[in-house]
Amino acid sequence: MSENLFYLLTVLPALPANAGDPVQVDDALARIREESDSRLLYLADLLEVESEIERCALQFFVMGGRDFQPRLSERLPESFVETFMSFYNSREAEWLTSVYAAWFDLMIDTGRRTGSKLLCHWACWEYSLRTLLRIERMKAAGRSGADLDNAIPDFMRDFSEYPDHTSLVESWKSFSEPLKAEKFLDQARIEYLRKAATQFSFSLDELIAYMLELRIHNRYARLNPDRGRKILEEVTTL
Repeated sequence: MSENLFYLLTVLPALPANAGDPVQVDDALARIREESDSRLLYLADLLEVESEIERCALQFFVMGGRDFQPRLSERLPESFVETFMSFYNSREAEWLTSVYAAWFDLMIDTGRRTGSKLLCHWACWEYSLRTLLRIERMKAAGRSGADLDNAIPDFMRDFSEYPDHTSLVESWKSFSEPLKAEKFLDQARIEYLRKAATQFSFSLDELIAYMLELRIHNRYARLNPDRGRKILEEVTTL
């Protein structure tokens, strides 16, 4: 596997320095899938779930497309698929909360099973950031007490220490335009991944960091401003 990773990491297209910069990434995931490594195939499927969550939020909840059908890999656990498919009988906010919680829990479990500390740490880093952002929005809406406590995921209760996002959240709060605020957060996500991975190690963690960053650039590549605002309004309610 190490020789394959060396080759793969040398042929994958370079990613841009900043979120939103032009990038040619159309064939990156295809190249990764060509390796036919079960761990990489499963992780690629798992990462692509995020875009399906966004697609469901837009087409089913925002646009009212009651015939929406998600595209989910057969490799995903049945329990996760059941959670995803519960959107048919759920309110939007409740479904988004449950499906993202299940997705991040699956990421943490996958990191443990594959021996990727980076994937485990990233999932905790990203999930805790989203949770704190959600709590800030709930506070701004006048909610408190049990509502805020219920927003905290299990892993943040189980661990005595979790990522400190205080300064990042305070900087995010200084933006008056949501899209600029989200781009600021995405740049912070990119910088986190680049610091977390050892460059030129040609390890599984380096490839996972590439795949995690790739999903950020892919989102900008397929997003137009109007659609972006609609998705942002829905997804940032988490």
